[in-house]
Amino acid sequence: MCRLGDVQIHAVPQFQGALVERRSGLPPGCRALAGLASRVLDVDVREVPVRTDTSPTVGGIANHAVLLDHQEAQRAVLSDVDGPVLTIGGDCAVDLVPVQLLGSETSVLWFDAHADLNTPESSPSGAFHGMVLRSALGERRAVLAGARSIDDGERPLLGAGTDGRPVTLVECADLEADEDIIGITLDLLGNREVYLHIDLDVLSPEEFGGMTYPEPGGIGVALLAEHVRRLSPGWTVVGAAVTECVTTDDAELATLVPLLEAIGEVLETEKR
Repeated sequence: MCRLGDVQIHAVPQFQGALVERRSGLPPGCRALAGLASRVLDVDVREVPVRTDTSPTVGGIANHAVLLDHQEAQRAVLSDVDGPVLTIGGDCAVDLVPVQLLGSETSVLWFDAHADLNTPESSPSGAFHGMVLRSALGERRAVLAGARSIDDGERPLLGAGTDGRPVTLVECADLEADEDIIGITLDLLGNREVYLHIDLDVLSPEEFGGMTYPEPGGIGVALLAEHVRRLSPGWTVVGAAVTECVTTDDAELATLVPLLEAIGEVLETEKR
């Protein structure tokens, strides 16, 4: 256990950005994971108030009004924060506001089985958690790591880091073959500040099954934790998120302890 100075943990038990059956497990999963993170990192949890209802689809986005209310609630909570925040979701749409509040000089490192680069027009479902990275990009660039389910409408944004496209894809095979691949790819973007997003479906469902939308393949917890640790000391990690947890089983959650410890280490480095 380590005490992380001014680092805060924000729990956002939102489910309305997802439409799959497992979404009902997001609020209890969020609270269970936030509780574990609190114990591992010795940091109290601040829960952002969210609604428990749904609202109609507007402009191709399901639960549009509810999601807007949640974004305002997050902005209000973040307005008096001075220091890095570890956001625990909820669906991964909870990461829109923390990323939007950063300047364009901050790159985004997005670990996810899905690209999250749809628009309301290209989305096959209307679920906002599949649009959040596209919405958060603005003028910044991102590294998408571990994605293995990419819709046709998302592919035009993906490049190799040198072709001007806003998102560089690092596949699972690259993560497994090259321990330096994340650093090499981030170097191409040129920024030394990084925001770290982890959707738990980047993991192999054979090792951790408690995520909203499991996909075949994926990487192990130890490998993911190692790639996170290697961000220090080369990059300043200004914030992080872990999202899409639907399990409350203590034994299953315990497999994530090495990952939480690694996130704590890189956030603590930012405060030194």
